[in-house]
Amino acid sequence: MKIDYTPQLDFNSVLIRPKRTTISSRSQVNLERTFTFPNTKTTWTGVPVISANMDTTGTFEVYDVLSKFKMITCFNKFYNLKDFEERMETNPLNPEYFMISTGISDENFSNLHDIVRATNAKWICIDVANGYMHNIVTFCAKVRVAFPDCIIVAGNVATREMVEELILNGKADVVKCGIGPGCFSSDTRILMADGTYKNISEIQVGSYVINRNGRPVKVINKFNKGIRNLIKIRTNNWHDETFVTNDHNYWIGDLSSCSENTIKSSGKAILLDKESKTIPKNSKYKWKKIHDIEKNKHTLLMPRTFEWKLDEDFSVDLSVFCKMGKVDDKFIITKNQNTIKINRYIHSNYDLGYIFGTFLGDGNSKITTLNGSESGSCHWSFGLSENHIAQKLKNAIFNVLNYEASIKIKDNKVLSVNCYNKCFTKLLHEFLIKTNKHLPKNYYCKNIEYIKGLYDGLIDSDGHTEITKKDKKIDNLTNTSKYILELFYWCCMNLNKSFSVNKKEKTIGNLNGSNIENCQQAYRIKTHTFNRFTKNYLYSEIFDKNDAEEDLVWDIEVDCPTHSFIANNSIVHNSACLTRRKTGVGVPQLSTIIECADGAHGCGGMIIGDGGITCPGDIAKAFGGGADFVMIGGQFAGHDENPGEVQEIDGKKYKLFYGMSSEHAMKKHYGKMANYRSSEGRLVKVPYKGPLEVTVRDYLGGLRSACAYINAHKIKHMPKCTTFLLVNQQLNTHFEK
Repeated sequence: MKIDYTPQLDFNSVLIRPKRTTISSRSQVNLERTFTFPNTKTTWTGVPVISANMDTTGTFEVYDVLSKFKMITCFNKFYNLKDFEERMETNPLNPEYFMISTGISDENFSNLHDIVRATNAKWICIDVANGYMHNIVTFCAKVRVAFPDCIIVAGNVATREMVEELILNGKADVVKCGIGPGCFSSDTRILMADGTYKNISEIQVGSYVINRNGRPVKVINKFNKGIRNLIKIRTNNWHDETFVTNDHNYWIGDLSSCSENTIKSSGKAILLDKESKTIPKNSKYKWKKIHDIEKNKHTLLMPRTFEWKLDEDFSVDLSVFCKMGKVDDKFIITKNQNTIKINRYIHSNYDLGYIFGTFLGDGNSKITTLNGSESGSCHWSFGLSENHIAQKLKNAIFNVLNYEASIKIKDNKVLSVNCYNKCFTKLLHEFLIKTNKHLPKNYYCKNIEYIKGLYDGLIDSDGHTEITKKDKKIDNLTNTSKYILELFYWCCMNLNKSFSVNKKEKTIGNLNGSNIENCQQAYRIKTHTFNRFTKNYLYSEIFDKNDAEEDLVWDIEVDCPTHSFIANNSIVHNSACLTRRKTGVGVPQLSTIIECADGAHGCGGMIIGDGGITCPGDIAKAFGGGADFVMIGGQFAGHDENPGEVQEIDGKKYKLFYGMSSEHAMKKHYGKMANYRSSEGRLVKVPYKGPLEVTVRDYLGGLRSACAYINAHKIKHMPKCTTFLLVNQQLNTHFEK
């Protein structure tokens, strides 16, 4: 066994030290380089920045912009011979500034032969996810024989040994270096330290999330990893599918050594906690890539206990909602037909939690303004058989507000609990998001009685309780709103209840059937009295695991030794951590570049730093670490030249497209146009950035500035002029929200 104690670095791990410079203007910096390649013996001159061969960035439109700057476009694999022939007829491509991408199958080789001939291509990029396979070396050597005059790029790898192998035996000229860590789609919900959930794409540096041990940890970086292929998993503790790259690590319980009979007789929780006599007791808990997780052998895990970053209690001053009426130290007094005296301050307790819970389930509010006069009312609706719930709610309202709510029967069908207090109505009105209700962040706290009230209110309004044959109590909650489902998860976590989720038919109210237009997915959450807890974790199961379409993916980095956070109610690894285990597929990007550049340059070859670029400064760090070329993916997406339409969502503009956006890609992957799943596929949403040329100039300007700071007159001087400083934090995040 060998342990490598060398510090492992990502771009966020370092800053570049400035030094005295003789460069007086950025214009004095020369960004062009000239290379002579070891196996081809041909030369190339240009700016060594390449757009990635993703469906969004490896396009003709992107080429038209980048070629003006003498930069290279690596075309995506989904362009076929006909596409290239049509383009060459109308507007020929300059072979200096594009690459042809290919896989390593026999079909790929045949197609490559035809396309290279049609385009007179100078660059060939042999691209596979795992560059450690032996057949990539043999395929690379095969391409070298067939195309002796082409510059051959191969990858992706992350270690010196494989770089040397591809250059010396595969006869590649350039090796793509960087194996991207696992990531999640934009709408993956991350459990925050305040008990709420937030999309991973919306999380800000400086915010706090929950880690593997149930403790709040700080987010110290956030990464847009571009568009990647995903797999879709469905678990029994989350209401929707999770879209994740197949290389992302999950914290799991491993029962692969146990027989089915042993598991059935002893139970998973007991077996996971049971100490082994021959192996370390913690060996059953481990990180494992989601692709390798098997349904019946591995269980996903959640923390059993939590330390929320929340106040113990909260208090609300209702007078902030009062425009008319008298306010004293304890009460708000209004006069209509009668004098009404309600409590000015309300506090987090069981009754308030119960009111909130029932309102989220079966309540509504209305604010009206007439002739400058404002009025408000809130109502709860229950079945005629639920009078005990209506009475309980009425009592809770009185205990909280000192207000006597009314109970009326409507249309001989519904029990209506009515509260005509404007101040309290305006408070509850904050719970509405269009058709989706939610509990505002201000009303989360650690008070267990309050949380118990929330839980009971949700069950009494949108759920029911069933008693099993063994006299066990099981609560069921059914709802269409993800916000209420997430709130219920949080309640269960605090009350030490295990739960599972099942998807129901599409529904509107009590109407069922998939033929109903505009219907929503309803989910049923079931709590369990049987034990799904180990000593430290709640375990869950994977129902399904399937391939999915590509999507824009994200990752975050957290400041904790376990490098973990909670994604869609499962413990996952912080893929971008600074101390990532060195497994051959997990080397941080800057360390990858430094190591691979050393190996390639010793063989006379070059490398491309592929991955991890989130800003212009990352490009400078890549070149400073020894990269000859830098490949950019996600940062070149979302522009006018990328596929998709610009749409505005919640005041922000995005580029939207579904899966493989080009027609030829649809035909290639789905057989015919009719099978293109634009109405049902995963929506790729990329922030809109305007013209690509603006971004390119910004990135090149940042690179020139970096060179000026370190007295590097040319890019090729950057490794000699660069001194890296190890840092814990690059930016001042004090004002980030």
